[in-house]
Amino acid sequence: MNQKYFKGNKKIIKKDLITRLAYSRDASLYRLVPEFVAKPRHDNDVKDLLRYARNTKTPVTFRSGGTSLSGQTVSSGIIAETLHNWNNAKILNNGHAIKMQPGVNGAFANKLLGSYSRRIGPDPASINSACIGGIVSNNSSGMLCGTEFNTYHTLKDLSFILPNGNQYSTSKKEENNKFINTDPTIAEGLIKIRNKIIEKKSLVNKIRNKYRIKNTIGYSMNSFIDYKEPLDIFAHLLVGSEGTLAFISDVTLDTVPNYSHKATGLILFNSPEMAAKSVKDFKGLGASAIEFLDDQSLRTAIHYEKSPYDPLSISDDNTGLLIEFQDESEDEIARAIKESQGLTNKNDSILSFQLVNDSKNREIIWNIRKGLYPTIGSLRKAGTSVITEDIAIDSDSLAPAIRELKNIFSNCNFQDGVIYGHAKDGNIHFQTSIDLDEQDGIDNFEKMMKELSTMTLNRFDGSLKAEHGTGRNMASFVEKEWGGEIYELMWKIKSLVDPLNIMNPDVLLSKDKRLHMKNLKPMPKVSNLVDSCVECGFCEKVCPSRGYTLTPRQRIAVMRESKYMEFSKNDIKQMNHYVSDTCATDGLCSIECPVNIDTGSMVKSLRSQGDNDPWLIDLSSNYFDVVLFLVRTGIRAALLLEKILGKTSFRNSTIYLNKITSGFLPIWPTQGFQLSKSIPTNINENPEYIHVSSCVNRVLAGDSNGKSSTEILANISKLADIKTSNPTLLNKHCCGMAYSSRGYIKTGEKLRDDLIKIILNEAKGNKIPVVVDMSPCTQYLKEDSRLKEIEVLDSVSYLNLIKDNLEFKNIEKPVYAHKVCSAQKMNNSRDLKDLLGLFCSNIETPVNDFCCGTGGDRGFRFPELTKNAVNLSGLDNLSSNGVSTSRTCEVGLSDQLKMTFESIEALVYKAIKR
Repeated sequence: MNQKYFKGNKKIIKKDLITRLAYSRDASLYRLVPEFVAKPRHDNDVKDLLRYARNTKTPVTFRSGGTSLSGQTVSSGIIAETLHNWNNAKILNNGHAIKMQPGVNGAFANKLLGSYSRRIGPDPASINSACIGGIVSNNSSGMLCGTEFNTYHTLKDLSFILPNGNQYSTSKKEENNKFINTDPTIAEGLIKIRNKIIEKKSLVNKIRNKYRIKNTIGYSMNSFIDYKEPLDIFAHLLVGSEGTLAFISDVTLDTVPNYSHKATGLILFNSPEMAAKSVKDFKGLGASAIEFLDDQSLRTAIHYEKSPYDPLSISDDNTGLLIEFQDESEDEIARAIKESQGLTNKNDSILSFQLVNDSKNREIIWNIRKGLYPTIGSLRKAGTSVITEDIAIDSDSLAPAIRELKNIFSNCNFQDGVIYGHAKDGNIHFQTSIDLDEQDGIDNFEKMMKELSTMTLNRFDGSLKAEHGTGRNMASFVEKEWGGEIYELMWKIKSLVDPLNIMNPDVLLSKDKRLHMKNLKPMPKVSNLVDSCVECGFCEKVCPSRGYTLTPRQRIAVMRESKYMEFSKNDIKQMNHYVSDTCATDGLCSIECPVNIDTGSMVKSLRSQGDNDPWLIDLSSNYFDVVLFLVRTGIRAALLLEKILGKTSFRNSTIYLNKITSGFLPIWPTQGFQLSKSIPTNINENPEYIHVSSCVNRVLAGDSNGKSSTEILANISKLADIKTSNPTLLNKHCCGMAYSSRGYIKTGEKLRDDLIKIILNEAKGNKIPVVVDMSPCTQYLKEDSRLKEIEVLDSVSYLNLIKDNLEFKNIEKPVYAHKVCSAQKMNNSRDLKDLLGLFCSNIETPVNDFCCGTGGDRGFRFPELTKNAVNLSGLDNLSSNGVSTSRTCEVGLSDQLKMTFESIEALVYKAIKR
């Protein structure tokens, strides 16, 4: 970076190698290392970047979610991430429109619209991770929207900044005149292009024909025949322009109904021909979505715990149709179900049929379809890269196109090709893998692209890009798709608006006819825990370190880059901090990942010091009660020092020590620690539940009176007339999670083994359920297969079970309920709100559950991690009282949210009438 040309805030610039490598990859097949990464916070930062780009002729690529499949968000110039500071959204017109910045997540937008029974039109399979910036820039569509409700057709207004720095908003009156007067070259040039198209009927017909089906290749040329004013034309040109014309700073979309009644079905046919033949029938019944899955796609269901069919029984040529009906009328859904059953009963080619209207089973069916890209990618041979393409043809040609595509796979020696897509719209997606270490693999890829383009354009008059955008892998084929005359008009648009070619060059238009074969992304092996990752980015939205250091996808990417790049000592130090130190290892990424990749497990293995843990760590596992005694003694000594030095001075001292030890020594929390009193013995000869006390609750108090959550839970059980037993022997052991998360994996496993042996003995042949009084410990124990036959509960689930034995009084004060990540992983995060609902009239929760980043002691050693997680959560104007199911999370959140937390056990105990 040439510092003298950048006059803006240099804090937004990241020039270090690790960050640059983390952004050198997206979800596509391509890799380019940027000159630097910028994280602009507002429009003025964007203008500063564009000024620098103009002065230095440096390309700039704007990136939000980075889920692009065609190479739109990688660059050797500037990567400008518009994500974490660009997530404001505003509901308009009673939910009939929504205004959003580019970093707003698509699924989050739909959550905001949920109470209005509306949603945005585009519904890509990646909507849980894709952001509005990419959705608009790629003219995304999806399963339900077809072309009628894609981004282009639901666009209401947008604001944009041109490469020259001029800014416009279509929502303002007289903005069209401002555009004409301020940028006359662009405005007049657009009108000239429009006139040329309108005056030539063959061009109008060509454009209309091209948009009869889904088409995102090249610029949205239909804007010239749909609109007359230059600003309207340009605004709609920006949809699908992939950041090559301007930066879109906000967009307002008209919304569509989100019908309350839905039914989803999965029908298995004996061949793609018979499945394709039935598409017309289900269209006639009013199906909102019709998705097809080939035999290989159907087999991926082995990755899901519950499948609506047996994936091992799928034979070659078996084809699935996923259908969905949506309507405001329950009677209409019942009619659709009945008529669908009537259709299928008459069809001998159908192997199985089910149609369900409950949300849980509907989600199971949809998960198979929505997770196909990463799931199929995970099945590839380790070390190979993923090719994904999507074409569109008339839906009547679906079966012959699938057959010919399978022939292309065979001709080009791709043995793992998988085909799926939107049957209703004739939109075919396919995936296969390529070995970039072998020239044969690269040659086969090039041959396949040529045959694919010939098949799509010559035989089926289709489009080479239906909804993934042009990108680097189709920029070379735009002229072949559109013909020379319209292709030249596209170049004219580009030169009018971006004469210096600084806006994401080579992504939508390129003179290089072999661009799709360059800068291919290698995928070296790094760990069998993560080698199946296709870098789709589905995991990123739940990571507490996103925007602070790295995301799970970026951690994997950097590890892959380290396999063939030389790092300096400073680079290695930063890599360790970004990859390992600031990973909370909470495992939420595995929930979002369709193939359950837990990047935290890889990080734990990186923290490990080899096959054997240090001797002192190993020794401590044999004397864990002594370890707890030393921890209590250390905290007691710290409390004394805090009293002598004063709270502020003592905390500042720990901040200094934390800094000079690079996070090895923790920072003392603002509210400090309160030690619990000794836990009274609680033993019953014939208990109804075995109570396992977490080591944290044996040290820290769960309320302001110094009582442990362990003791409080025992007291609640007595009030409910439930016999529990907390044997003394259990209190000398630990589940081992605290060791495992630090990389002492063997010691952690040994501790868990010892505790499980005691639990099995106390449970008397799996007959007695077990209650653990801290959610992370519960989840860690439940992971062990030896406890599968025993009911293992955390305290919230347990309290929900015994609630009928108790009577509660109402607590008026508002309470913020934090659902910890382990509860989310156990799929019981709803239990906390249900329990609080018994006695709390005002419960505060975030729009999306999140990990606080405390990660045991991680947030005390790297407090910026927890601070970052809280900032990303969107929490605002909360009360001063909080509750959770993990004491360490409560302490960490207390500092960042400036509130007082108490354990769920303590709050329940207060609410019980006695």
